[in-house]
Amino acid sequence: MSTSNIPINQVILTGVVTDEPIVRYLAPDYPEVRLRLMTSEQLSQRLVGKTYEQRYWHRIVLRGEAGKYVETHVHEGDTISVAGRIEYATESDRAGNLSHITEIVCQHVQLREEAIPTEQTKVSPSTPSPSNQETTADSPKLDYSDYSPSTDEDPLA
Repeated sequence: MSTSNIPINQVILTGVVTDEPIVRYLAPDYPEVRLRLMTSEQLSQRLVGKTYEQRYWHRIVLRGEAGKYVETHVHEGDTISVAGRIEYATESDRAGNLSHITEIVCQHVQLREEAIPTEQTKVSPSTPSPSNQETTADSPKLDYSDYSPSTDEDPLA
């Protein structure tokens, strides 16, 4: 069986972090970070010709090294790119009601730009500024070429 016929579960998203990331440690030095990422796209109505913005919110989970990076560098309002896979699960509340959830479990993350500070937002001095984020030594780089679909997978090819 050739590798081009193997199904691949991969996702690449770039969006805005809508809440402060929630960090908990599964083991010493092994964090699990959860955050919400908002993406948007411009759509147009065919009959009227007007454009509108469609927004989507995604549950993002980062563990290990990616989680450590997000814990120290990513805050509400930052724009990030993430690469990972889709996972589906079922949650049950206290009343026993089941709900189905979809999460993006990420292996790679890259800080794209930071939020513009306002009077209510405090920026810590350890947070890298947009001007020096490209040269930060501990900043992981996201190489999109690793995630390009083959000709068999790409529906637009």
